[in-house]
Amino acid sequence: MIRFVADRMLGRLARTLRLLGYDTEYSPQMTPQRLQETARSGERIVLTRGHIEKRFPGLSNVVSIQSDSPPEQLREVVARFNLDPQSGLWTRCTLCNGAIGPVSKAEVTAVVPPKVADVYQDFYRCSTCGHIYWQGSHVQRILKNLSELLGDRNSGSGGT
Repeated sequence: MIRFVADRMLGRLARTLRLLGYDTEYSPQMTPQRLQETARSGERIVLTRGHIEKRFPGLSNVVSIQSDSPPEQLREVVARFNLDPQSGLWTRCTLCNGAIGPVSKAEVTAVVPPKVADVYQDFYRCSTCGHIYWQGSHVQRILKNLSELLGDRNSGSGGT
């Protein structure tokens, strides 16, 4: 599966790619040197708002994102790499990029708000940072926004 690393100007794009299940390394503190090392290693596609010719001369795994608008940036990346916006939906942590998996309600009852524990049955946890997810009302809003942004390709349901 395709993997990305995004420069510090593409934080919202990185979080959205993670939401779609794409392994996307991102940190606002990532140095240009680290991006260059990643580009040279070829292990990830580098997404940047910078000028490729100046920062990454001669490298083919670097893509300059043209738009300033995060929704347009997402459209650009999905179209460029023919990404499937549904197959990995809700499988990566939007905060740290770790894998998300189901966890029993009993394991999270003490750490989620009491009302959430009363209302929801299915919970998910990031294997890296431990963040807890559940299928709240925000899920349908996110799916609707993605569907409007990317077209009917992303009209799926479910999620965390």
